[in-house]
Amino acid sequence: MTQDDPLSISNENNVLKQRIAALEAEIAFLKTYPALARGMRGAQLVANIIGGTLADYAAKYDVLKAKIKIEVKFSKLNHPNLDCLSTTRWNWSKPNGWLDKGKDYDFLLLVGEKDSRFLDQYPDDSWYVYFLIPHAKVSTILTSGKAIGANVQVLTNLKKANSPASLNLKKYLCSVKLIIEIELAVFSE
Repeated sequence: MTQDDPLSISNENNVLKQRIAALEAEIAFLKTYPALARGMRGAQLVANIIGGTLADYAAKYDVLKAKIKIEVKFSKLNHPNLDCLSTTRWNWSKPNGWLDKGKDYDFLLLVGEKDSRFLDQYPDDSWYVYFLIPHAKVSTILTSGKAIGANVQVLTNLKKANSPASLNLKKYLCSVKLIIEIELAVFSE
């Protein structure tokens, strides 16, 4: 059989049709659950940056690097008030899990899409803004959630973010370089 053989072309066509159907089903699933897709995007991004390993689905953390467990949360730019579209913030849901239970990590890494209006307030020229919080300090950055668990939120204009939780969160703003060196930073303490 050669590559030009109609039978091998037909077989290849069938394989490709099956692959397309599987990818279309995956896309439909991710469109149905956009928060899950964003979460996976953040975890994959961080795993790539630090050379870490993605945890299994429903693990108590997202990325593992040299025995350091990292929980990753990703946020797009959000408008807290649709009557005032000039105000944007990041929102990260349930960093301690559903009802604030079930997570086991060393660091919480919050990733947010950059707001191009405030680039001078962010530490580097990467595509995202990062906050790297030791687990023991996570309680200082939380805002209350509605019956499902606490959340984290902060204005993208960090100069105007002055709530107690926001002031604490801003202490953990970091560059992508620090994230890349997370293993060195932890083990050199």
